[in-house]
Amino acid sequence: MTKVLITGTCGFILGNFIRKAIYEKQPYSFVSIDKVSGNANALYSHKNHVFHVADIRDQHIIDKIFQFERPNIVIHGAAESFVDASLTDPNAFVTSNVLGTQVIINACVRHNVRRLIYISTDEVYGHLTSESDPPWNEEAPLNPRNPYSASKAAGELMVKAAHQSFGLIYNITRSSNNYGPRQTSEKLIPRAIKCILQGEKIPIYGQGLQIRDWTHVFDNCSALLTVLNQGKPNETYNISANQELTNIEVIQKICNAMGQGHDLISFVEDPRKGHDFRYSVDSSKIRELGWKPNYKFREGIVDTVEWYKINQWFLK
Repeated sequence: MTKVLITGTCGFILGNFIRKAIYEKQPYSFVSIDKVSGNANALYSHKNHVFHVADIRDQHIIDKIFQFERPNIVIHGAAESFVDASLTDPNAFVTSNVLGTQVIINACVRHNVRRLIYISTDEVYGHLTSESDPPWNEEAPLNPRNPYSASKAAGELMVKAAHQSFGLIYNITRSSNNYGPRQTSEKLIPRAIKCILQGEKIPIYGQGLQIRDWTHVFDNCSALLTVLNQGKPNETYNISANQELTNIEVIQKICNAMGQGHDLISFVEDPRKGHDFRYSVDSSKIRELGWKPNYKFREGIVDTVEWYKINQWFLK
């Protein structure tokens, strides 16, 4: 059986991904790595999932894990990912997202990994300045605007350089904003849910007019499986459900789903100098592989709210 090594399975996306892959009895055995620095509640324990506590920046321990496990395919998703935190401590993002990615690349090359799938973000494109601008396709230039997205773009370039220098086969995925179960409360949607549950003010930067393209995490996971199973060598794939909403619209829909909270909305000063206005990606390339999203935001946000109401312990 093909062995897949995944980095970052204590995180939101990969924690859900490994559940989905195992539930669906995908024809793989799984091993994963995470340094378990914060919330480990997303980690999934299963007989078909071997877990190692390790820091991706530690070349020695990563090489030992690769030597012992001998993975055929690697999905690299471990990363620092909170934009606001990258403004206060950019170094942490460079060491994790750039140096850590190079450590994983080195191990893939040394241990003859068949393919590396690198989990990136639509934020590497920068931002669109108008609601009428066409969405980015995979050929759009990279123009990151904060330390987080710059570090993810740098990781992409390291992966591509490894293909040219060492023949490493790769795929890159760039997903739009994700939402759904098991996302930590630093992010917009679970933070708003937590505030409403606790009767606290919901902070919204500026007037909440920033536009984001929202994809349910389960749809992103199915897209990753599509790339794993059918992705063409050395191709990049945008992942998006093409559901654009302003931040204030998202918060209002959460309040509607919870039946309360509209009076808690509080507009605050944006800590960023020039908040990215709009993200929008064209996902037609991955749809040509047969993938399509199954979740409409209006239903997905209701399901998400219900999950957090039942699992309030996750927000603590």
